[in-house]
Amino acid sequence: MNALTKLMITVIAIVLLGRHVQAQSQRPLMYASRECNEYAMELRLDPRPFQDFVGPDFSLALMEGKARVVIVVHDCSQLWIDGYNLGPAQEVRVWVAIRGLDDVRPVVGAEQTPPTRTWFTLFEGSSNSRVREVKTAAVIAERPVDSVFLDSPGPRQGGRVYLNGNLAFSWRVPSPVAPSARLIGLNHDVYRRDSTGSVVLNRIQALMHVSADSSPGTLKVMGREGVVPLISPGTYPVSVRMFFPMWSRATLGLSPGTH
Repeated sequence: MNALTKLMITVIAIVLLGRHVQAQSQRPLMYASRECNEYAMELRLDPRPFQDFVGPDFSLALMEGKARVVIVVHDCSQLWIDGYNLGPAQEVRVWVAIRGLDDVRPVVGAEQTPPTRTWFTLFEGSSNSRVREVKTAAVIAERPVDSVFLDSPGPRQGGRVYLNGNLAFSWRVPSPVAPSARLIGLNHDVYRRDSTGSVVLNRIQALMHVSADSSPGTLKVMGREGVVPLISPGTYPVSVRMFFPMWSRATLGLSPGTH
C-alpha cells in the first residue's frame, strides 16, 4: 500500500470521526485537511508565564520542571477547508503542552502511533489570505505570515520565517538524526481561545513521513518581542523533527468537553 492510498484511507476514517463528534458539539464545526512539508521544534522554558496564559482550567505538562513549547512550521502544497480548495499556504503554529487524555488513537497506514499529545495555542498564522478570511468569519484569529523557507532533507537542515516584514526566527540542525520509522501517526488535541475569548478544541490526526527524527538544533528568535510575547528574543537549544511530507485532517471548533 503506497503513501497516497494510506492517506486516502486515513482521511475517510477521520471524516467519519468528524461526523460523530459534530453531533456532540453545540457550535458549527470546520474541517481542514492539508498536505505539507513540516519542521517541528520543541524548546523548554520557564513555565510561569505560560501557566498564566492558559489559565487555571488547564495544567501544563512539564518536563523536568519546564514548559514544553513547540513551534510548527508548514509549507503546504494543498489545503482544504470544508471541502473547498484554498490553494497553497505557509503556516506557523506555536503551542505549549498541557495535560490531556494521553490515549492512543490508531492512524491508518502508520508504523507507529504514540499517545495523543495535548496543547494550548499561543500563536497561529497563515500566508494565505483566503484561509485567514474563512477563519476570521468563524471568529478564529489567524495572524498573517509573510513567508517561510524550509531546507529540503540533507546533511544539514534548517529554515526561516518572516513576519511583519522582518525575519522572525530561524533554526539550524547541523547533524540530523536518521528516523527509526518512516511513517508515524500523530494525534493532537489543541485548545485555543477564539476571537470572543471562548476556549475551543481542535482535534488533529496526521500521517507523517519522517525525514529526520528528534535532532539537536539551535533556534534564533528575532525582534523586540519574538514570535509571541512569551518567547523572548534570543538563541535557544531545540529538538527538531522533519516531516517531508505530512498529511493531516482536523476538526475545528469542538466543545472543550468533547471526548
